[in-house]
Formats: sequence, structure tokens, C-alpha cells
Amino acid sequence: MEKLNCKSLMIGDWVYRPDCFDQVKEIRQNGIIGLDSARGLIPFLELEPIPLIPEILEKNEFTLKEDEKGMYGVTIAPYYTRDDVPFEVFCDGEPFAIWFKDPVNIEYIHELQHALRLCGITREIII
Repeated sequence: MEKLNCKSLMIGDWVYRPDCFDQVKEIRQNGIIGLDSARGLIPFLELEPIPLIPEILEKNEFTLKEDEKGMYGVTIAPYYTRDDVPFEVFCDGEPFAIWFKDPVNIEYIHELQHALRLCGITREIII
């Protein structure tokens, strides 16, 4: 699994540290990340991104649509949707792709969190 770039994180993002999942609570300029856990501040180099998988989309009320829909103007693929989200999450292999006007590939939960925030959706992601 690849390591995170500190600049790619936002407060509230889910990350994986060696023993559990955790949420970012604080980001300092020196690359130290504060987490919600009792462990407190740790270097971001100890954190890893959490891969986006169908089970997490489903836990967060995204519904898989088996009727395939065109993506990229060429291929068709199943996709996840949710009533309050103005985009679909396509799952034609990896990475997943978010379809706004043009596709944006996403591989990790924190990237989905960023897309939701851009759309004004503040509901927490369930891991």
C-alpha cells in the first residue's frame, strides 16, 4: 500500500495506521498529524490511505445499479449512486471513477470524502 502525502489530507479524513483505522483531527505544518484516537500526534509517514471498496460504498448508502450506464463515452459499467450525491461512482475495475462532467479517478476513502465535501455533503463516512 502506498504512503500518504501530508498535503493530500484534510481534517476528518479516514486513514490507516499500523493497528487501526483513525480520523485526522489536526494537521501541522511540520507533517505531524493529530488523530482522534488516544495515540494523539504522530508523523504522517506512519499513515496509509484506506482503499475504497464496494462494501464501504454500500455501508454509506450508495446503491449499486446493475443496469450499466455509459462512462467515458465508450464503455459501460455498473455504478453506485445515492440520492443526496450529485455524482455516480463507477466500478469498472480499479480505480473507481467519479463522474461529474468528466471522470475523476479515486482509489481511497479520503478522496471520496473530498469529493463529497466539494458537493457540500458533510455526513461522516462509515468504515
